Amino acid sequence: MSNVYDVLHVQPRLHRKLKPPAEALAQAIVASGRMRLDADDESNFTRLLMPKERINLTFTFLEMSDPVLLKQSRERLKAILLERHDEKEATALLEQYIERINANLKKKRPVAAKVEVMMARAFVSCNALPVIRLIHLEKAEIYISYGHTVSDVMDIATWQRVGESNGLQSFGKGENAVYVSCGGHPFLEGDERNHSGDGFPALARFIVIAGQETGHNGDMIRDEQGQWAGRYSAVDWNRAPSEKARNARKKDMRVCEHFYSLSKKFGLNQIVEWERHVKFYQENKLRNWRSRFAWLKSRVTWQLFKLAMRIKGAKGLFAIRKDRYPATLFRLFMTDMLFNLTPQAPDYQRSNPLAEETIITIEAVARVPQQVVKWGHAAVRTSIPSLYQFYYGTIVPGCEIACQRLSK
Repeated sequence: MSNVYDVLHVQPRLHRKLKPPAEALAQAIVASGRMRLDADDESNFTRLLMPKERINLTFTFLEMSDPVLLKQSRERLKAILLERHDEKEATALLEQYIERINANLKKKRPVAAKVEVMMARAFVSCNALPVIRLIHLEKAEIYISYGHTVSDVMDIATWQRVGESNGLQSFGKGENAVYVSCGGHPFLEGDERNHSGDGFPALARFIVIAGQETGHNGDMIRDEQGQWAGRYSAVDWNRAPSEKARNARKKDMRVCEHFYSLSKKFGLNQIVEWERHVKFYQENKLRNWRSRFAWLKSRVTWQLFKLAMRIKGAKGLFAIRKDRYPATLFRLFMTDMLFNLTPQAPDYQRSNPLAEETIITIEAVARVPQQVVKWGHAAVRTSIPSLYQFYYGTIVPGCEIACQRLSK
């Protein structure tokens, strides 16, 4: 089993406006200038890297052109310079560095405004609105790469350490950022596509990965002053899984394994095999009694399978999107849910069993929103009810409270 990246429950229509609250948030993210986008041969930001001055900052076209954002950028840069220089030296260096930033931006091929808006809409669609709104209010920088990893939006030192990741979040020491890769151009269609990863696969991959990375951000507990004070999913950040998160994950593993065991008992694998035959006949345009019989057999047994599963309380599982080969998609759904309850990766492995369980629990909690964008609320709520309630009943309301405090 492995994580699924090319499935979305609802394909977003990003050329159109979202519902008013979501659209307003997407437009606010664009207007903030904090979305950094590396789009193949186009880019909307540049990096100022001055190791001797301990400067490693990025600036977008908007942050260098909008009067309000430019003032903020200058203040941000000058504050760092004043740590090592007096007022006169800091002011002179500031003008020198601003000139360098603008010169570097002139070498860039800008990203179209329409693409920036669609990318922001996709980002807003990846998680519950309070989680994304909190990321925006906390002024997190959002780095998006069209590559298969986030290396294209990193400096060399960071790239050497974590550049092979397809997504991550970074916080602490004054940094708050979310990194997401697409694995292709998400908005190319038809003959415009340069490779198989362009178009919908890239868009789906971006939304799925962004769902997980913003899930980690939402998992952070904010105190009354808005400072990060720990995780909902863990004790003392990562000493042990929190009791609620641990129990929720264990309960959901039993629920999910029960439903998957039932599905195999009721013949899911055999139906998938018949659908494989049907797909072969259809792709090769073979129409004979064998193809008709295979199609009829797969459809009849699928309906009987659904009836048997619904009798056992699994009606919500069939709320996943419609598909030409429903049993095949259903099996993919079940194995994907099971995998994300116990995700496997070298970075999660520890010699200490408690430390490893803590990391896996943190990951399982953060992956709830990614599962929702893939399979829909009803199916996820049925298959992992405890983690679903933990995320949408505890974490999302916590983010809403934090948003209200920051908005005062």
